[in-house]
Amino acid sequence: MVTKMLTRIQLRILKVFAGQITRLFSIRDIAKELGIFPSSAHRAIGPLIKQGFLVHNEKGFLSLNYRRHHDVLAYVEYLRRNDLLTKSKNSDLALFVDDFVKRMEDESFMLILFGSAVHSNKPNDVDILLVIEKTEKVEFAEKFLSNVCSFSGLPFHELVVSFESVYEMLSKRENRNVFNELLNKHIILYGAELFYRLLNKGRV
Repeated sequence: MVTKMLTRIQLRILKVFAGQITRLFSIRDIAKELGIFPSSAHRAIGPLIKQGFLVHNEKGFLSLNYRRHHDVLAYVEYLRRNDLLTKSKNSDLALFVDDFVKRMEDESFMLILFGSAVHSNKPNDVDILLVIEKTEKVEFAEKFLSNVCSFSGLPFHELVVSFESVYEMLSKRENRNVFNELLNKHIILYGAELFYRLLNKGRV
């Protein structure tokens, strides 16, 4: 598996890029973000470019290549998810995720935390997005999500959309909409590989 070939620093670097998918970084930016020497960042990033995890523009700035290695990027998102859910202050959220995934009958879906709850210690709202395959099931899914959220005790603000809506939002990459904005502020609670497949197909 490709992840076995990645060092701990390289996984940390990919976590930074995965958390801000559309942002451009310099090597110095990454070094500062991780608290390492620029030379160490440079050595770790070289192989990531060569293997196609990262791409650079004509000015040398780097961004995530979300069109390849979806299995590895899903693993990186899993690490980001665990960083959040294993904190004691997020135990209620972890219980909610576990409960929701067990009760959700659809096999193809994504559950995404976005907005201020991603970084804030005390967010006023916990924004949660459920993405399901079929548009005709959105209304039912809204009721289901609301029901599960009501038992959590968390200040959830719920949103449910279909794959079709995701493609529409991604196709308008210059527009401020939920999906375009969460690309740089999200935690994928479930369905990370599906997330990258939809992103690859919809963001042209």
